[in-house]
Amino acid sequence: MHHNNIYRHLIRGIIRFTTYLLAFFIFILAIWVTNNFGQPSLEQLLYHAQFGYTGLLDTDSAIIKSFVSWCIALPMATAVFLVGIEYSILFYFVQRSSDIKAHHLKSENIKYLKVIYWFIDHRAPLYLIFLACGYFCFHFSVINFVHSQFGRDYFAEHYLNPRVVQVKPIQPKNLVLIYVESLEDSYKQPSLFGKNLLASLDKVSGSSFTSYKPAPGSWWTIAGITATQCGLPLKSISLYDGNDQGQVIKQFLPNAVCLGDILHQAGYRNVYMGGDALNFSGKGLFFKNHHYDEVLGREELKGQLINPEFNYWGLYDDDLLRLAKAKLMALRASNQPYNLTITTIDTHGPDGHLSKYCKSKGSDSFESIVACTSDQVSEFVGFMQDKGFLKDTNVVIIGDHLAMENPVYAKLNRIKQRLIYNKFISGSPISKNRDEIIPFDLFPTILDFIGFEVEGGKLGLGVTAFSSDRLSSKLLNYEDMQANLLNKSDKYLELWSISK
Repeated sequence: MHHNNIYRHLIRGIIRFTTYLLAFFIFILAIWVTNNFGQPSLEQLLYHAQFGYTGLLDTDSAIIKSFVSWCIALPMATAVFLVGIEYSILFYFVQRSSDIKAHHLKSENIKYLKVIYWFIDHRAPLYLIFLACGYFCFHFSVINFVHSQFGRDYFAEHYLNPRVVQVKPIQPKNLVLIYVESLEDSYKQPSLFGKNLLASLDKVSGSSFTSYKPAPGSWWTIAGITATQCGLPLKSISLYDGNDQGQVIKQFLPNAVCLGDILHQAGYRNVYMGGDALNFSGKGLFFKNHHYDEVLGREELKGQLINPEFNYWGLYDDDLLRLAKAKLMALRASNQPYNLTITTIDTHGPDGHLSKYCKSKGSDSFESIVACTSDQVSEFVGFMQDKGFLKDTNVVIIGDHLAMENPVYAKLNRIKQRLIYNKFISGSPISKNRDEIIPFDLFPTILDFIGFEVEGGKLGLGVTAFSSDRLSSKLLNYEDMQANLLNKSDKYLELWSISK
């Protein structure tokens, strides 16, 4: 009988420990995600979950260490502590109950002790896990996500498949497309930062849209790339098994027509260069599946550097842009039209990455990293200008998305309408048809910008902003799109189906 009691208490302790562990993991995970990434959507969390632990291993090692410390070690330690405290209290109350019975004390005291014993013995872990789940659901708008599974198919109503649109080169130019990590117009405001942190980029001759607003399913790097190159949002598909891939993506939008596909058909050589690992978030797979001839990430580029210095993600921007200059020279020597796509990393949250180059220029804070990145990108454009490349090459500089959690996030959130940075640089005059764009518009707009004619001016969910026609009647209703674009869509899933 004694052994049975020990076994029963052991099982009970393990169950309570597991329940406490799960409750604190859920609660702390929500806080940790917000502290490191701002306020990501549930779609974003589910999307990254599709890549499993291999995707996590290719992220910033500092973030991995932080995740282990906060989301694994802390909940475990807290669960052990609580179970230990509980057993100590229960042992005390059992002993007191025995003493009361032995000394014939008031029965009301016994009842009181039994109530406390019953609460600790049964209810505490359940209450805690219900509270944790409730907090997580509220924090990540799970109700909105569930609602999206039953809303109207907004995507099918508005998506125009590029396969049915005639796109032809008229006076095609080369393209250099630079995605600057988390770069937004907010950094221009002296009222927040004491000066315009993007002053060097502002001095570069070019044209910008005054309002480049974010759109659903474009809130993180690979989503921003997908939105601007394919004219569609990025969202989790594993729940629907639309790719027959279980939890690992094997092909990236294999049935979608994107920027790289159209340029490839027109004879362009497409090259991607980024300082981080290609495996993270499926970025490398996206470019490889959409006719990029060279896809170069951390592992592919580090061998080209002498005594390379790395941040937690990979190459610093100064090394990346130096290699990009060499790649640009090689592309021009080939006499083939080209598209060179670059993604930077130094301004990535939560803390940014301070390179030796930026330190040598006096950088010592996150704000100065932003300014240093601005200087480096503008210097890269200056290099192209000095070499005479801008005669036949157009440059697009855009933030991949709005900034997430970083040291100046509280300042950024003072702005009522935060906007993504954008600049279009061309040796020819630029004529805009409006001043408000969203990421999906970049797909047809970039093609129009480099000399392609897009029939009707629309591709995917985007409408060109450079056509001579105003096209305002074809623009999506922004509020309606915000509310319904991420609803479940069979048409969207068809773009992922590997059976086609």
